[in-house]
Amino acid sequence: MSFPILEVARVSKIYCRNLKRSLRYGVQDLLFQAVGRNREAKLRPGEFFALKHVSFTLHPGECLALLGANGAGKSTLLKLINGLLRPDRGVIRRRGRLGAMIELGAGFNPLLSGRENTFVNAALLGLSRTEVQRQFDSIVDFAELADVIDDPVRTYSTGMRMRLGFAIATHTRPDLLLIDEVFAVGDVRFRMKCFEKIMQLRDSGISLIVVAHAINQLQRISNRALVLDQHQAIYDGPFDAGARLYEESLLQVQPDQKTASPFHDARISDIRIVSLPTENDGWRTGDSLTVEIEIQSQTPLENACVRLFVRSPALGILGGFANHATGFRCDLRPPETRFRVSINQLPLLMGAYSIGATLYGPGPWDFCDRQESGAKFHIVGPPTNPNGFGIDGSIEFQHRWENM
Repeated sequence: MSFPILEVARVSKIYCRNLKRSLRYGVQDLLFQAVGRNREAKLRPGEFFALKHVSFTLHPGECLALLGANGAGKSTLLKLINGLLRPDRGVIRRRGRLGAMIELGAGFNPLLSGRENTFVNAALLGLSRTEVQRQFDSIVDFAELADVIDDPVRTYSTGMRMRLGFAIATHTRPDLLLIDEVFAVGDVRFRMKCFEKIMQLRDSGISLIVVAHAINQLQRISNRALVLDQHQAIYDGPFDAGARLYEESLLQVQPDQKTASPFHDARISDIRIVSLPTENDGWRTGDSLTVEIEIQSQTPLENACVRLFVRSPALGILGGFANHATGFRCDLRPPETRFRVSINQLPLLMGAYSIGATLYGPGPWDFCDRQESGAKFHIVGPPTNPNGFGIDGSIEFQHRWENM
């Protein structure tokens, strides 16, 4: 078995919220290092873990997706691996040339031309002048900036600078490439071009660590996921299971439910799925799902409107439906009323989802209550094809092919 290209062993990064304390702690740490002592093992006043005891290894040709909510520590981990930050605890070992696509174009000098910035930036990434000259035309062609490569970078749009930064980083031929939220490069056509380039690098044996919030984009290139939660690694394994865990963690966040003044005392007390899944760990596309809604009230309410909606953590609300649309009458009787709703032939593809509900009186302005994510479920099959040669996305479209 090949040696790991990267080893991260119990790495932690500590920050301090107070600037003055942070400066004082920094001086203390420098003095400790000067005399060969380690810093304190416990957190000092005002300090917190931005990353805590994270460990993993990466082998040549692996593509690791870093998943986690904002503030989980993904970008901090990339900066530690890149050497922009030093770990406060733990060890990071790298082998081979490192390339990074973090804040593309941020290091360009606006007064220099695109040509001059290409040579400077590539040199910082480890290429010699001879290597840059050999690859220069390919870099410019990929970035599609041949007409403006000798213009000052200050005249470039943000998209043009990002395209040039991406082209330079991918032409350094690193052994390990770090990619942080760069899938917004250019228009849709250029993004597809970037995906193709990244997959070529992966297939050539280059190791990748990728950060992005769009699961469908990560699924196209990643075979493994590391999930961070509360600054710690909670999962390291196959991508599909990691993506499901990440999406389910996003569904735990409950948005503010105070939408309006309540029209009535009725409240949604529970939303639960009462049908059994076809698989041990979830449903399949096309299965049926039965949901039970429990509503508590102290006084009767005639002809209430119950609206159910299905939410994806990545895409938001995918759609909804109410009993008024089918003519089904919901009359609430104290102390508790229950209804069941059957959803036939779920059109959802693999992923984590939740069902929420909003309760109204007879009119559209008679708001009573709202529950954002009452029942959670996930679709586990059939597998999608993230490269587009099959079925992909979040919704299954019924279709038929025929010869002409």
